[in-house]
Order: sequence, then C-alpha cells, then structure tokens
Amino acid sequence: MGLAASQARLLSITSRMADNELRSQIINNAKMRLTSESSQASEEYVDALNRTQLMMKNYNTAGESQYQNLTFNSLTSYSSYNNQYGLKDKSGQLLVSETDAARFEEAFKAAEQDESILEGDTEGLNAKALEEFLKSYGLEKATTYFENQDVFKIDPKIQKMFEGDMIFNTDGTRVSGIHYGYELSKTSTEYGIYLELLDDYHKKSDAYTNATIKEMQDTVYGTTGNGDTYKNWYNKMAELDAVFETEDDGNGNEHIKGPADAVAQAQQLKQAMQEIYNAIKGSLKKTEEGGDGTFADAMNEYLSMPNVGDTQYEEIGVAQNRVPMGTIDAANKQVIYDETMLEGLDQDSLDANGLPPLNETLPGNYLDGSYTEVIKSTVTDVEYVESTIAMWQYFQSNIMNALERSNFAKGSEAQTAKAEYEAAAKKLSMFIFGQDVGKEFYDKLDDMEWCAGKQVWDEETKMWGTIFPTTALDPSEGGVVIDDESKWIDVPLEVTTTDPVTGEKTTTTVNTKYQPNFQAILDVYLCEKMMEEYGVPKYTWVDVNNPNENADAKAQWYTNLFERMMEGGYKALENGLASSSEWLQFALESGLISMEQVNDDNNWVSTMYTNCSDITESSVDIDITKAEAEYNKAMNKIEAKDKRYDLELKNIDTEHQSLQTEYDSIKSVIDKNVERNFKYFNA
Repeated sequence: MGLAASQARLLSITSRMADNELRSQIINNAKMRLTSESSQASEEYVDALNRTQLMMKNYNTAGESQYQNLTFNSLTSYSSYNNQYGLKDKSGQLLVSETDAARFEEAFKAAEQDESILEGDTEGLNAKALEEFLKSYGLEKATTYFENQDVFKIDPKIQKMFEGDMIFNTDGTRVSGIHYGYELSKTSTEYGIYLELLDDYHKKSDAYTNATIKEMQDTVYGTTGNGDTYKNWYNKMAELDAVFETEDDGNGNEHIKGPADAVAQAQQLKQAMQEIYNAIKGSLKKTEEGGDGTFADAMNEYLSMPNVGDTQYEEIGVAQNRVPMGTIDAANKQVIYDETMLEGLDQDSLDANGLPPLNETLPGNYLDGSYTEVIKSTVTDVEYVESTIAMWQYFQSNIMNALERSNFAKGSEAQTAKAEYEAAAKKLSMFIFGQDVGKEFYDKLDDMEWCAGKQVWDEETKMWGTIFPTTALDPSEGGVVIDDESKWIDVPLEVTTTDPVTGEKTTTTVNTKYQPNFQAILDVYLCEKMMEEYGVPKYTWVDVNNPNENADAKAQWYTNLFERMMEGGYKALENGLASSSEWLQFALESGLISMEQVNDDNNWVSTMYTNCSDITESSVDIDITKAEAEYNKAMNKIEAKDKRYDLELKNIDTEHQSLQTEYDSIKSVIDKNVERNFKYFNA
C-alpha cells in the first residue's frame, strides 16, 4: 500500500475510532440515566408501601364489627352499636346528608301547619318539629307495653289520663284538654286540695266515731232478756270455745266429746245474740239500696239456722246430665229436682222446704234442661256448736262498725263532733261533686269507686240518678263544670303546686273560693288501678319500618342530630362528597373540617380524628399492588436497556480494538516507509 493510501486509511480508522468513543460516551450517559430512572421507580414503590388510608370501624345490625373506608357516610351512619360522630366546618356548622337536611326542613314545615301550636310558642313548635323529624325515620312513641305481657293495648281514655291532653298558651293558661297526665296530676293544685280535704274529713270522722263509741258500747253491752250482759255472754262463748272438743265415733262421724252441755250453751248464746241483734238492728248502717248490708245478711242467715236434729238442704250446684225426673241418691242423702218437676207433685208430700222426702217416688219423664242439685241432711250437734261459736266471733268483730253513728250521737261532745264531721264531709262532697250528696252518703266520700260515678236515689223524681264528679273545665270535652260560685268551696290552705308547663314547684295559699275540680284526683285513681292490674306503662319508641330494631337508641340518635342542627346550624353535604374517602381524608388532614362526638350524656363534644378509637390507618393494598407492578415493569425495562447498552459497548470495544490494531499496523507501515524514504534521500 502506498504512503498516500496508508494515510487515507489511517484517517478513516481515526475517524471511526473517534465515532466509537462518542457512541461509547453516549451509551455510558444513557446508563447513568438508567440509574436515575431506577431510583425514581424505587422511590415511587417505597411511597406506595408507606401510603395509608383512613378506615372506619363500625357495626352492622347484628353487632358484628366491620371496617370500611372512612367517608362521611360511614362515619355518620346510624347503628344502635355505633358511636355517634359528626363533622363541622370552620364556622361551626354541622355537615349533614342531603336527606337529613331535607327531612329537617320538612319537619318544620309540617309543625308550622299544626293549628294547635299558637303563634310565638317556639317550644311547642320545636317539639312538634322533632316529632315530625323522628316520624320521617319511622319512629313513633307507643305506650302499649306493660310489665304484664298479656296486655297489648291500653284504653285510649286511660291513655289520655296517663299522658295528659292539655294544650297551654305561652302564659300557662289552658287552651283545651282536661287531663294533666298522671305525674302532673299528683302534684297539681287540685290533688293537693283534695288530700287536705280528705285528711280533714278522716280526722273529723275519727273524732266523731270516738265521741259516739261509748254510747254504742253501752247499747251493745246492755242487759239481755236473760238478765245478763253482753260481755258476760261473750266470756261464756270464749270459755265454750276453749274447752269444746269433738271425737270420731269410728264410722267417720264426729260427735261432741265435751263439755256435756255444749249444745245447751250454744243455744243460750244464740238466744243472746238474737236479743242483742233485735235491740240494735234498727241502728245499723243502711246500704244505698236501702238494706242493712252484709252484717245484717250474715246475722239473719245464722239466726235462721235449724236446731240440732232438724233437716237442712244445701244447694251444691247445677247439673246438666240427662237423668230420669225424680232421681234420688239415697246413699248420699241427695235429691235432684227441678222447679217444673216439683209443680206436679202432691204438695202435701213436700217438706217444709218444698222438697220431696227421700223415700218418695217422683213422677214424670226425663229432664233435658238444667236442674238444681241439693244435699239433704240433718243438723248435727257438732255443726250446731261450731256454727254458733263462729257466728259469735263474727258478731263481736263487726257489730260496732255495722252501727250507724248518727243514731248514737246523743251527748254534747258527740253532737259537736258530728257537726264538725258533717261540715268536713259537705266540703269534700262539694269538691268532688259540686253539690252536697246528703248525709246518708257522707261515709262513702273516701270510696273512690263510689265517687267515680255514683247512682243515688232522687227523692223528688223518685228515680235513680247518677252524680258525676266535677272537672271545672270544658263541658264540650266531657267536663261537669260548676259555674255557680255559691257552690264553690272555701280553701284557705297552703298547697304545693307544680306548673303544668314549666314543672316548677311553688307553695302558695289558694283562693278563698275554689271552683270544684275532681278530674286530676279521678285520673290518679284510675291510672293507679290500671297499674295495679297491668303494671306501669312502658313508654317506648317503635320503629314501624323495622320493629325488631332498638327504636329507643335510634330515637336518641336522631334527637341528638336534630338538637345539634338546631343549636349550631347545619350545611348539606353533596352526595358525591359524602361517599368520597379521598375528600374526607384530605379535609381532615388539611383542617378544613373537624370532628364531634356524642358522649354518654348525649352532649356533642369536639374530638380529634387522630384520637378516635373507631378510626384507624391501613395500608392501601390496591395502591401497593399497582405500584409494585409499575416498579417491576420499569425495572425490567431498565434492565433490558442496560443489557443492550452493555452489548453495544462490548461491540464498540471489540471494533475499537480491531481498529486500534489496524491503526497500529498501518502506522507502523507508514513509519517504516517514512524512515526508508528518509534514509533514501539522505543518501
């Protein structure tokens, strides 16, 4: 190769080597950039690993805990097991859902349409709005549950008495209704007056009884026709009772063991009772039907008891079986008869009680209807003595209470006590009925059942009539109003009253003249009768949409929400934001909103979301998985490029070595040619 050609070739190799060096530098720079890309991919992956999501722990209807992304909806949704939280903005307004805001506004619109709420009655308006607000969630207050689970429904009238139905003006005056409600009735002015009047009535009645008791005792303990006193006869009865014994004759029949004259003593005691009863029966208390009452009935029944050995009949029930007319059960000393059957018998064959003897054959057919079953027997000596002792004990225990006091009030002390008692009774009667029911009924005035609506005999009309207790309120609502002030009562008494609107208790002296009003007392009586039978009414909330849920907890939850919206204002949150976990986490972390929680006293208190036990931080698995995939993809791409760059560098290096060898060879040839030429020209 000539010198020129060698130089040209050398220049070409030099150019290619320079190009390889440039390419090598470019590739190395690219490899440097791969390192940066690798670091960036690693950082993104580490960020994803460190990234967390706020989570909310709440409960389902079964009480099972569950974790959800923290959103407004998950934070504020109702469950009887959940804590109640709220979110407020920087102005203090509570953030609520669009649904809650709409129901709140509709509740006030409905309340404003209620004509029973007077203008300016803010408290009444708010109470009605709360009722409507709760109703929109299916919540209704019910009083249908009692301690006695067999009772499922309360009488509407009793419910009004227990709950009250009065509506008041803002100044406390009544608009409508006649029932305070059980609790307010017990602390009402009317109830206080009644207790004072009733206490005075009882004290005067006791004083009257004490003043007449001696005269009553003198009459009862007076001398009998046998020439002895009642007390002595009572002592004899006690002696007979102490020593009276019976024995079995071995055949299942009892006989008197002692004393021997027991029957004679019993007959004397019966005679003594008969004489004493004859002396005092005109002084017995009369019943409202005009009879002498239970004591007289018991005495008349005993005194008509047959003597020892006489026949007696005891009705033991009504039989229904089809039997031949005139069936006789001689073994049990029992005869079965029917009124229609007896009509066909020979009247001369009947005994003193109108019944056939056991040995008589009765005529007739079969009896299909009911008929009376009677035991016919003979009075034994044991039965006679035991009945006499029992009756004497009854006589001794009840005689004084059976006597009418007014028949014995003869002395001045008794007359004074009687007048004071009748004055107290009249005042109590005026309070209860608005009129004087009369002295014959004074002893009934502490009998609430009698006072609840008593049938009395009207001497003028000769008819039975009903005196209803007064209410002193609106007759259109069933009240009996006494407008005649001459029938009002003087009550100069201090009584403790409770304002039916505010509940404030005050002790005042009531007006001298008081319009009778018995309604509150009657309500208390009827409500307590109801509670005695059925138990105390259990006021409870019922969720009509889900009766098995804890409606009381739900009602308290939405009551808390209503009151918070009332007090601090509210702002509806868009549904989209309400379901966004990203928005809520950002808003909390940036301080745009803050949290509140309802405490055990149902008060809203501020709290930090970072201190909330129901809010936790959790790794976001989806983001980590995505970041890992991106990282792996980036690293694979980087590694592929790096391998390609290494291969290119290796190829460049190989080419560079080849060029270098060729370069060195050509340069050596050129150098030798130059040296040879130099020598040639020097020679």
